[in-house]
Amino acid sequence: MIVVTGGENGEGLMQSEARQAKPMVIQIGFNRCGTLSFHEMMSKSGYKSLHWQDDDKQVLAERMITNLSLGRAPFHGYEKVQVFSDIAHLSGRVFIAGARFFRSLHEAYPEAYFLFNTRDRGDWIASRAAHGEGGYLRRFCKLTGATEAEVFAAWGAYYDLHSREVMDYFTTRDARFLRFELGQDGPEKIADWLAPDFIVDIGFWRRKNRNRQSEVLRRQLDLD
Repeated sequence: MIVVTGGENGEGLMQSEARQAKPMVIQIGFNRCGTLSFHEMMSKSGYKSLHWQDDDKQVLAERMITNLSLGRAPFHGYEKVQVFSDIAHLSGRVFIAGARFFRSLHEAYPEAYFLFNTRDRGDWIASRAAHGEGGYLRRFCKLTGATEAEVFAAWGAYYDLHSREVMDYFTTRDARFLRFELGQDGPEKIADWLAPDFIVDIGFWRRKNRNRQSEVLRRQLDLD
């Protein structure tokens, strides 16, 4: 089992390699929090956007870890890409929480826009548990050797830790940072924030991958 969640300070990255003519937009929040909706809105607005994997079906999180291991900028090889969403990955062998490398990402791309996409804690856990008709939860249990209850507790602890560390980090730095609450905020919040460098058509925003089963699970599991 391999679990990669970051926690480094990102020192020594090659910022000169990372510089681009137009700043990029990087999601550093959670999966199941509007990642696909955001990706499609940006893509249909005319920007090169990647969601979870690239055009060659290579997983973004794996490419990012490989680049960092080689001392490269996190998104080396994606110089023409302007938007990155859902940089997490779960397989039968590894879980990579790519957003945990937000420090390295900010050091490499200090001019980038960092979008912390989040939602209610219990709703997020329930949505993850219901994803793929429960397949995501089953794979996570198998990979970690944990029970469903233990996984729910681990996800809750991860949610709290990541939320706290992201907010502590970005609120004390001069950065282009936005916290977006799915279910509370509308796409116009993102469009207004990106307006200095991007023209975003919020008419392309659609809630994707909604799962009614997650609402049932939330009530059954009393996830608060």
